[in-house]
Amino acid sequence: MTIPSKVANAELKDFDLFTSTNEETLQVATELKNIGCCPRCVLRFLGEANPSSFRCHQEDINRLFVPAVPDITDTSNKCHCPGCLGILQTFTEKTFLQKIVDKVREDGYSFTDYQCSLMLPICVIAREKSIYLHLSKKFGIVYRGKEDVIPSVKEIWKWSCGYVLSELLEARFQNQSQFDIRMTFNYSDFEKELSFLLDVDPDTFRRRKQQKKYGFETFTRVNVAKGISEMGDSKFEDCFACPPSIPVIECTCDISCGHDSVFVAGRYQKYSRVLSQTPWIVDGKRIFEGSVEDYICDPMTEMFKPSEHRLSSSGREDVDVRMLGTGRPFVIELVNPHCVKFSKADMKRLQEVINESTQDIQVRDLQIVDRVDLNSLKEGEINKKKCYSAICWCERELTQDDFKMLEEMKDLTIHQKTPLRVLHRRSAMIRDRVVYSMKGENMDGNRFKLSLHTQAGTYIKEFVHGDFGRTTPNLCEILKADTDIIDLDVESVDVDWPPYIDEIPEPDSNAHQHQEEPLQHTDSPTTSAKKATDAEGDVEMKITSHPVMGEGDAAAHSGNEQVDA
Repeated sequence: MTIPSKVANAELKDFDLFTSTNEETLQVATELKNIGCCPRCVLRFLGEANPSSFRCHQEDINRLFVPAVPDITDTSNKCHCPGCLGILQTFTEKTFLQKIVDKVREDGYSFTDYQCSLMLPICVIAREKSIYLHLSKKFGIVYRGKEDVIPSVKEIWKWSCGYVLSELLEARFQNQSQFDIRMTFNYSDFEKELSFLLDVDPDTFRRRKQQKKYGFETFTRVNVAKGISEMGDSKFEDCFACPPSIPVIECTCDISCGHDSVFVAGRYQKYSRVLSQTPWIVDGKRIFEGSVEDYICDPMTEMFKPSEHRLSSSGREDVDVRMLGTGRPFVIELVNPHCVKFSKADMKRLQEVINESTQDIQVRDLQIVDRVDLNSLKEGEINKKKCYSAICWCERELTQDDFKMLEEMKDLTIHQKTPLRVLHRRSAMIRDRVVYSMKGENMDGNRFKLSLHTQAGTYIKEFVHGDFGRTTPNLCEILKADTDIIDLDVESVDVDWPPYIDEIPEPDSNAHQHQEEPLQHTDSPTTSAKKATDAEGDVEMKITSHPVMGEGDAAAHSGNEQVDA
């Protein structure tokens, strides 16, 4: 390790310290050394705040500031610094830094830069306060008003080790980075050292101690700092040794790594009527093999290698509803990914892999986005409009006058009680939704095609058949005849996010590629549909083309209130 010239060839006058003369500097340094402080704590309590001053061996700092005092904090003995608990001694040596490197390599992360997060024993707050008060009493004006400008242990560690670790990791050390190396320092005596606070502020600390069985920590960084600050200097000196004692128990350190979540956005089209958006699991048993989430996320997790993933989308469709048009916007949160360096070409290839794996779904516009961009998805969830097409049945054959009446109805407000099919998992309430426009088209006999433009969150199936009067007005009331729904498609979700990358298809082009021939019905599809119920009597299985179940019956994952059917 190269010693920077700042220390190697410096004189005391070259440092920016609290002291004003060399003699005063040596007196303070000697006192700090006598109470057991390590060289780096000597330098930081002298007020030095230049990072380059700490990039050297401890012995070099020691020789410059306290040459006549034996080094009682040599890392080979058991005496550790009372100011940093040995963190700026043992844990700045190259042997410890190599342990960090080994851990990073073992976990298999790829990264170009990194940051270090240190979690120190909370009692360091009290120990630093104790040293400051001791120096203030001994050297008076030198330390007046200087408590808040003394560099912290965390800062000194990063100044001392950041550049060395960069060389070992072959990556840039940054104050802010998506890849985080976390060091948690453990000191078993910290509660014993802070026990005086139980008597000083019993309302705060004794109450939290009683709640420890519920997961509350007695001492937190915030409440300890607040308690010490509010108790006053003289009272603190009565409760805590000034200067602090030299610790006889060594700190240990747990090293862990983590990467900020990566967000991949896109749109998906769904062409299957037996495919849920998320895995549908009831009583530990999977109802369907595969889901939209599985098809998208399996290749993605293999590529990014995250610890876990989460799917969010702009609403969701029922199992038996197709998603056509340009697709439904979605985002996948990849939590703690181990591989993150991918180009636009890599993302294009990932999209191809997903699309080649199945004919049930297709994805488009796949891209990595920032966390702040997710607000666009949430805003769309609240404000979006949707277009649907439905194949419906009516007990009588509709006339052109019927279709004209439907087309002339604009901005129809409907009141929807929570549908019976989802009442077991959603709160009972009345939701007001708007049907902006409708258009009907005769198909054959009692069947007709209905196109709708509605507010997000409208239950289309219930609007058609009325849900035993729980949705009003409904199509049965409007047409004055029993009406039911055979098939439903989402034609578009009006959310302009994420940005379009792929060519926008012509209207109905996707629907034509995946067209299906509806079953012929002579009776009401409700009476012709057969239902199979599982052992719990909760999950209805579709036998004919009449949709009798929704994705929501699984209540598996999404939690989105906006549903498309």
